[in-house]
Amino acid sequence: MISYIKGSVLEKKPDSLLVLVGGIGFEVRAPAGTIDRAPNPGGEISLHTCLVVRQDLMQLFGFDSPGARQLFVKLTSVSGFGAAKALSVLSIFPPERFEAVIRSGDADALTIIPGVGKKSAERLLLEMKDKFEPGTEEGPAMPDGEKFVFQEAAEALVALDFTRLEAHDLLKKYPRDQGEPSIEELLQFALRQKG
Repeated sequence: MISYIKGSVLEKKPDSLLVLVGGIGFEVRAPAGTIDRAPNPGGEISLHTCLVVRQDLMQLFGFDSPGARQLFVKLTSVSGFGAAKALSVLSIFPPERFEAVIRSGDADALTIIPGVGKKSAERLLLEMKDKFEPGTEEGPAMPDGEKFVFQEAAEALVALDFTRLEAHDLLKKYPRDQGEPSIEELLQFALRQKG
């Protein structure tokens, strides 16, 4: 298993890096953030890697943190979730943010992943819950009525051209000690935060 490489970047592509290690060029597929943060050709890079072997193909995947590599391994163990889709998740969510979404049970936030609809998001939530160490939730669980209001506000923000991730991040900042808000109050709060 190739778990770590260090070398110089020969080439940067939208979905992969070509890394020269000891005279050998490794093509390493990587999430968008890892590629964005990678140095330009000629620069040194270190990557935590995972070699995926299928009958007809061997691919090396690289990440700029051990946490991202661990999340990739967990995601590829989910039924119907291959390496390409796992890479899409890591291109959208940093590992800590993805774990927070799973712990909070927010299936809607997962639907921004390409190829993941409502049903597959719920299945992903179910399968990923037991893959993280027990820990504290982000806050007290929302009552069902309040959860509905937040979901409606998130949908309204998406209709206003916010991404689902932006909508959920903005609404998460609403102070929970002010009682149950209306959809209008949540929208005004989110728009003030954005402005």
